[in-house]
Amino acid sequence: MGLRTLSDHLLDMVQNAMASGANKIEIHVMQDEGTFSFVVRDDGKGMDEETLKKALDPFYTTKKERRKKVGLGLPMLKFATEITGGEFSIRSSPGEGTEVKASFNTEHVDCQPLGDLKDCIFTILTGNNEDIEITIKRCKKDNCYIIESGKVEEFMGKEWRSDPVRMKMLYNMIEQLENSLHEE
Repeated sequence: MGLRTLSDHLLDMVQNAMASGANKIEIHVMQDEGTFSFVVRDDGKGMDEETLKKALDPFYTTKKERRKKVGLGLPMLKFATEITGGEFSIRSSPGEGTEVKASFNTEHVDCQPLGDLKDCIFTILTGNNEDIEITIKRCKKDNCYIIESGKVEEFMGKEWRSDPVRMKMLYNMIEQLENSLHEE
């Protein structure tokens, strides 16, 4: 999968957070006239200063089977933000986790398309098989909603991921929340 949309970048950063051994991931997605930004914050293993620098090298990876995948996600995200005149930052400390911030000027000719945030959010929630506590705050202008994975499980039951009917309910809920952001 290539990182063709801004939603793909967001999903990639969340997958990195999940792979870091995080117990808690906070995601904040903001959209306004001409801008799109997100913050992904986790409490995973984090990185020291040297590893943090290496993480922005497209040929560096911590994956065991390097021939299958190199670490292109962070370098591609950094490039995608900066080419639009946006901003990228990453902070990390061993044992304390990582925070990635990205903002894009969506009116710039080189800005990638937004992609399907509804599908991205659904994938984040359904791809969480490790009982990681995920909080997603999604805002468009002044309209916001929050989804907490614990509340989803509380409402739908512990085994909701194995029930297509309950998964469809979640998808429809996310769709309604996304549609509510577009009402003014």
